Amino acid sequence: MNIILKIIRYLFMLLKRTFHLSFFISFLLLVISYYATYFRPETFFLLPFVALLFPALLILNLFWIIFFAITFQYKRLVIAVLIQLFFFPQIKDYFNIQWASLSKNNKNKISVFSFNVKLFDLYNWQNNHLTREKIFQYLEQNPADIMCFQEFYTSEDTNDFNNLEELKKRFPDYYLHTEYFVTLRKNDHWGLLTMSKYPIIEKSVIHFNNAKNNGCIVTKILFHNDTIQIFNLHIQSYSFFKKRKWRPNQPPDNDNFIQALDTSAKGLNFFQKIYYTNILKTQQAENILELAKQSNYPTLLVGDFNDIPNSYMMRKIKEAGFTDAFTQKGNGFGFTYHDKLYLRIDYIFYDQHFNVLDFVTENKNTQHLSDHYPIRCFLELK
Repeated sequence: MNIILKIIRYLFMLLKRTFHLSFFISFLLLVISYYATYFRPETFFLLPFVALLFPALLILNLFWIIFFAITFQYKRLVIAVLIQLFFFPQIKDYFNIQWASLSKNNKNKISVFSFNVKLFDLYNWQNNHLTREKIFQYLEQNPADIMCFQEFYTSEDTNDFNNLEELKKRFPDYYLHTEYFVTLRKNDHWGLLTMSKYPIIEKSVIHFNNAKNNGCIVTKILFHNDTIQIFNLHIQSYSFFKKRKWRPNQPPDNDNFIQALDTSAKGLNFFQKIYYTNILKTQQAENILELAKQSNYPTLLVGDFNDIPNSYMMRKIKEAGFTDAFTQKGNGFGFTYHDKLYLRIDYIFYDQHFNVLDFVTENKNTQHLSDHYPIRCFLELK
């Protein structure tokens, strides 16, 4: 009997020490994942992957708080609570509660809308004819002063979807700026589109040298007596669930990485994709920020950033003077991507020339339109 009690006592102590060790490891990884965003992705191979673990580790710490509370381990409970309080400012990047401050009589109010339309269901993921019409109806019922679309597709072929002409018919009073980054068969185009209720006075485009399917268009509009510039962007995707083929050990530099995307060689593994894609993202974001800093116009960065809130790229955008509208006026979790994973990867950033009045992730009755939810923001030009 004494032997059995000793075995039970030993197993209990072993289990307890295992939990304590797990808590220490999770805390250590949480700290590393947070500070990993201060270093460029190429600094260390696993650094970008560790940074991606931050939200999961933050949730895991909540589990430790509950566990230590119900097991009456008050010393470790205090430590876990202090850890959560230390990282509390980062929680609003993922979950936020705020009040809107809209004013109907505000003449300087402007609404901005962003939506990755997934090519208007070109490849018939969800019965394209129905989905395409539903997207157009949704846009007509919920217009905005500025509407930015990513993964925009249109064709001049009579047997295909001429989405550009369809939008012109449904929004005859809007000004359009579209750029194509891929064109096949001369008539089929893939790119970005920005629509504005206010006159467009200048258009430009940023081509990424390290990717041919992504890019950014810069649209300057005349808003009353002021000029506002909107960067509508689509940053490199991780493509976790796509069988994209890469050249083994090909460095992602500006000269020859584009060839690596089109090769038929063996693909990279999961960790290599994260590592190289983060380098690509950083290069692309730096191209955008370099141009944005050269202008004194009120500026918005809008679109599909394909990155979670805590990353090196997002930190650089915030350090450049841009504010994430969701963290100021968003509510709930704010997930914008909902296919296999739930992530917040679509954003509206504004600079010091604006005040944000409201931000909405439009996730009601839109889940069948695309793998992204639309986002909408109301801003006031100071």
